[in-house]
Amino acid sequence: MFGIVQRRFKTQNEWDEVWNTPVDVPTFVRDLGEPGSLEVESSFHGAVHFLAGYLQRFDFRLFRNGGLPLIERRTGPLIEEVLVRLGPNPVRGAYLPISLQLHVCHEGLREIRERYWPTAGRPPVSLVSGNIGLIQTVPTFDVWNVATEDALAEICDSFRQDLLPYLEMLSSPNQLRRAIFDGEAPLFDPATSVEWLLMEFGRSDAREYIRQLIDAEDLAIRDFWQEHDELKTQKLVGYVAGNVTHNLAVIAFSHDICRRWLY
Repeated sequence: MFGIVQRRFKTQNEWDEVWNTPVDVPTFVRDLGEPGSLEVESSFHGAVHFLAGYLQRFDFRLFRNGGLPLIERRTGPLIEEVLVRLGPNPVRGAYLPISLQLHVCHEGLREIRERYWPTAGRPPVSLVSGNIGLIQTVPTFDVWNVATEDALAEICDSFRQDLLPYLEMLSSPNQLRRAIFDGEAPLFDPATSVEWLLMEFGRSDAREYIRQLIDAEDLAIRDFWQEHDELKTQKLVGYVAGNVTHNLAVIAFSHDICRRWLY
């Protein structure tokens, strides 16, 4: 088990269970660790600096975010972050689990969301967020064991094959638009897709995407219009966590997407 570099899980619950459960390590391994191995914290920070060094050639910089290492790049309105976390149950010299969390913000989303965001203060500008494994061809929730010899090289290969092309797509409006309409934009939910289309292309494309969801039966047309019409009688219009139909109706109503609806 301890030679495994990448552990992949289909669900968040499976990932949570493995992340929080101590591994079964023989006592002598736990006591001694690999001969000459560094302490856990030193090994972890060494791994982070290695990964940050690789990404530095693509204009990323290493920061501290409340004590957690944050590898960040800012380009125009985009803020791209890779947050590195050390697992709660490492074993010196044998098991050094880390998670890599991707978080991308777009400053332009604030203007879109300020019409309906339900809480006080400035609306968030998060575009996508999740375990980096979710942008792979076969999306999974991943844990990496960087105590193994080849782990860091394999993570850098993953950055090159998956992360960097994904971030390139996010920075290309036409490419991302095609991916959204083709259902090939990892980490994008329908509401965020509509918000992004509004921000970059306006009401027409946002309306076309909602129509596509209805045609594909991913959105029930009767439920959508019922939610949309009920909003006309409400004084406060805002998101409801987890309610996709309601949230799509809120965006459409707040930005008058359906004024020229032709169906």
